[in-house]
Amino acid sequence: MTKHRETNQWNNDSVPIVLDKRSKHLRKRRLIAAISGVLLLAVVLAAVISLGRNITHADSPAHVFGSNTANTTNNNITVTTTTTNNNNNNNNQGFATTVNNLNRISVVGSTSFVVNGQGHTVTVDANPYGIAIAPNRVNGSLRPGDVIVTNFGANETGTTLIRFPGGKGPGFLFNTTSTTGTKGPAFEAFNTLTGTDWVSNFSGNNVQVFRSNGSVEDTITSGLFDMPWGQAFNQGVRNLRDGAVDSFFITNAGNATIVRIDVIPSNRGPIFRAFQIGQLTPVQGGAKDNITWVSSLRIGGHRYFDVLLAVDPATNRVAAYPNSSTINTSGMRSTSKGITVFQGQPLNMPGGLTVNPLNGDLLVINLGNNNLVELNLTQGQAVGVRQLDNVPVDPQTGNGSALFGVAAARDAMGNLEVFFTDDNTNTLNVLSV
Repeated sequence: MTKHRETNQWNNDSVPIVLDKRSKHLRKRRLIAAISGVLLLAVVLAAVISLGRNITHADSPAHVFGSNTANTTNNNITVTTTTTNNNNNNNNQGFATTVNNLNRISVVGSTSFVVNGQGHTVTVDANPYGIAIAPNRVNGSLRPGDVIVTNFGANETGTTLIRFPGGKGPGFLFNTTSTTGTKGPAFEAFNTLTGTDWVSNFSGNNVQVFRSNGSVEDTITSGLFDMPWGQAFNQGVRNLRDGAVDSFFITNAGNATIVRIDVIPSNRGPIFRAFQIGQLTPVQGGAKDNITWVSSLRIGGHRYFDVLLAVDPATNRVAAYPNSSTINTSGMRSTSKGITVFQGQPLNMPGGLTVNPLNGDLLVINLGNNNLVELNLTQGQAVGVRQLDNVPVDPQTGNGSALFGVAAARDAMGNLEVFFTDDNTNTLNVLSV
């Protein structure tokens, strides 16, 4: 057999295959086209594979936080399987959303040793109770996110409010101008529309309205006050029956009643009108009933609006008062006990309460065992418990009971954080991840 130079092919019959110049060019072009086609197909396939790896399905998160990733190898192809951690109701893209995800307790600062207006460290009558987080509409010395703590005082006659800038220590004296009405400040709530802080004075038997600079704007008194205790704001829900543009609620430790204070504008300044809208269980020595407000709440198969929530320590329950901003705009004193939305363990003399901003659950602190309890009121279930102070509580005397104030927020990383006062240590603390 011979090898033909033109074709570079072997021919068994030794007959030369003659190709003219045009045919050779045509075959060369076909060969180039074929090679180009193969290369183009390879590029297209690579692009499709790359695109497939980067496509996110509509029902899959583009970014998975707090996930567990496992790699397996099949035929030199690496397959990545991602599973999201949904334990402990933590289904908010991996953020810590419940107290079950919080394990660290830190001291923010002392409420006994604080910085005064001249920049000096001073000692004040401590015993911290109430907590309020400054809203966006504040000015003066306050900034959004600052935490204000009331000092109830060792003998129920404290006179100071302490500001923790951005929820950090040390604490600074907030009410720089002392007034005789500030006596035994218990709990507080911000008017999120004006930035004023409303404080219940237990021994002063009044409610004071503090401006953002710490000065007193109004001191409110009423025949319906009997050792004011809890405090809550209705976020500006109006009462057309008396022209109120917003309302605050207080509980009275003296007789366990719930009072609404309507704020009615006038040319001479605001008019305050008080109405009794509820009656909880009286306790000898003072009913430590506390309150918070939510715009709506689903209980079972029904949704309620404008709901005031109250803890009733004597009966270990949480009560709800729907339409709280408009019920009983009259001189009659309502003795309504509200709707029971939760009762029994793990509540143990519930004292303070707030709303979890990440999932809407209710966070309640126990006076009886220093625990923090998370309640899903829609399901009527307790979904989490955390001990905040391990000092044992004497069931007869109450000695060792540390907790009163509680407030919840979202930290800089998007996780839940819970501020609480501890009067065993006279500190503001925070439970966090």
